[in-house]
Amino acid sequence: MIKSVKSNWIGIIFLMAGVSLACRLTSPTPAAWSGTPSAEARNATNTAFALTQDIKTGVEMQMPTTAQPPTTEHSTPTVQSTAPIDGPWLVFPAVDANALIAYDLDAKVMIEIPLPEPIITSDLGRGLSPDGHTLVVRAGSEFNTDELGIYRIDLPSGTVTQLTPLLSITNQRKLVNEEGSRVFQTLNAVTREDGLAWSPDGRYLAFIAALENNTADLYVLDLEKGRLERLNGVYSQSASPFWSPASNWLVTQELEGFDAELGWRSESVAGLRFPGYDGQNTLYLPVKGSIEEVFLGWANAHSFLSYSRTPTSMTALRQVDIDTLSVGMIYAEAFSQAAVDPASGALALVLDETQALNQGKISGVYLRKAGSAVFELQQAGAWSALAWDAGGVFVASGQQGVSVITPEGNAILLTGESGLSISPSGNWMIGWGDGDTKDSGARLYQSPSGNLLQSLTDLQVTSVYWQPDSKAFFMLAEGALYRVAFPGLNLEEIIAGYPAGQPLELVWVE
Repeated sequence: MIKSVKSNWIGIIFLMAGVSLACRLTSPTPAAWSGTPSAEARNATNTAFALTQDIKTGVEMQMPTTAQPPTTEHSTPTVQSTAPIDGPWLVFPAVDANALIAYDLDAKVMIEIPLPEPIITSDLGRGLSPDGHTLVVRAGSEFNTDELGIYRIDLPSGTVTQLTPLLSITNQRKLVNEEGSRVFQTLNAVTREDGLAWSPDGRYLAFIAALENNTADLYVLDLEKGRLERLNGVYSQSASPFWSPASNWLVTQELEGFDAELGWRSESVAGLRFPGYDGQNTLYLPVKGSIEEVFLGWANAHSFLSYSRTPTSMTALRQVDIDTLSVGMIYAEAFSQAAVDPASGALALVLDETQALNQGKISGVYLRKAGSAVFELQQAGAWSALAWDAGGVFVASGQQGVSVITPEGNAILLTGESGLSISPSGNWMIGWGDGDTKDSGARLYQSPSGNLLQSLTDLQVTSVYWQPDSKAFFMLAEGALYRVAFPGLNLEEIIAGYPAGQPLELVWVE
């Protein structure tokens, strides 16, 4: 592995920006993200508006006492609120996806944040720093000089600053001139959804870029020292930076042979120790047929869980000790879904009908409790999705409805729902139907009993996002984003115009 330490990253940015092209690359067109501070301020003022209704959060949560259907409140553009615009902010893509929207929860003001297109909106979940104050996203076209890069968004000013490009001028020239297939594989690796990750201590931003080689390499922006560092430079494509809880190890995988139908071929998984960048080792080689290694989570400070994704299933769920370089196989057979409780280490996985038949088992959700080595059938049936919910439970959804399973093995089944979200406090659950196999609408349940408390709407709901304080939640329904606050639980429309049924990425910025 090759390690090279670069000089101050700011100097790199200015140096690369000054390089001209002798081919068909174009310079970025003028946009608000590159304007003067006064222009940015004018743009923010012109695009901001306040909603007409005050947000009612209340100090204490109260149980709804009636099942009366809630009303819907529609917002109208007004002059900017006199309340201080200082967040917290809900950030999400604009309707036409050519900008981001920052919504101030207290002032009820929206600010449009222009960015070069296209915007990798999946970075909204990965690009928020651990302290919740700094948001970075990747955006820009690979055909505009130095435009495809990582951008920092500052609120409330709405100022956007490019931290670094992601492609070298040489790679951009090869893309424009279509010089072979290798450079297109590199672009695919650089723009993967798992292409950036903050260290838990907030000091490092790890990301994948192709600034020096014709392949994607692992880079780290060290915010404490203010410099950009390339940590490897091999022929294969680096991917999936994954930090240990103590920020002292960074795990990545190497990919090769991208195929539009089959995907990648995962070659190896490696770990690198921080802050000295020593102890760089190959941790394990994926199973034959792996198109990517999926890093599920950490069992403890030095052991992580991962599995191999093949074209037909998931397999080889393992625990890797990064200190001793030992690999323990947890589940060697095929499965379709897996999730872990990061606190207790309890594991859940799903076997579909074919997988269960081949293994002499019953299809359903299986649970391995903390301290146990055995997976026990928890909920039989066909389950298409499984996830760990921040409310403290596993949530499985499928033909039977939604099953809520605690790490200890207690479970409830909500047969009328196709989706479920639990409040961060763990006191409330919002279930919703897809309007196809289940009834449309959303309903409020008490957690953990599963008692139905109130019907919220008959609209077809796509997803639900809770406020961190559990005093309200946002609901995407039939292309409109609503805020629903306790105790009234009325639908307050925030913005509309999204394609119905399409999910929306959101993130809270302090």
